Amino acid sequence: MWQRLQTLYFGIATLIVASLFWSDAAKVVGPDGAVENISFTGNTIYLIWLVLLIVLQVLSLGGYKWRMRQFRVVIVTGIMCLAFQGWLVYDYVRLHDEVVFSWTALLPAVAGILDFFGARNILLDEAIVQSANRLRLPRNKNNRR
Repeated sequence: MWQRLQTLYFGIATLIVASLFWSDAAKVVGPDGAVENISFTGNTIYLIWLVLLIVLQVLSLGGYKWRMRQFRVVIVTGIMCLAFQGWLVYDYVRLHDEVVFSWTALLPAVAGILDFFGARNILLDEAIVQSANRLRLPRNKNNRR
């Protein structure tokens, strides 16, 4: 399982998404200078996205025996990571005067990019397997039993 490069990509993406459970998304600076941290788990919508993403990441990490199913799950996971990043960008644009976002708000995009790199490697592995299967087949159809 761990000898494939895409598994390394999925493992890193899973750790990135899991780290968001303990990270702060933004800070609100009050008029008196008091700073209030907003965590990803403090916002219900962010928490739902994170739980969904971690489930999909674990499924993509554990689906190495079924390449094409793993590929589909990874593509959906990558799209979901980029959609979550889009939601964070929307919140940033909407609240940029009141809220200072942390650098951890960019991590879903990194996880999505790693998922797409892994999906590319799944397709390359599948092409190698199909190529090897074609070489093993007899060349003459009359020799088949």
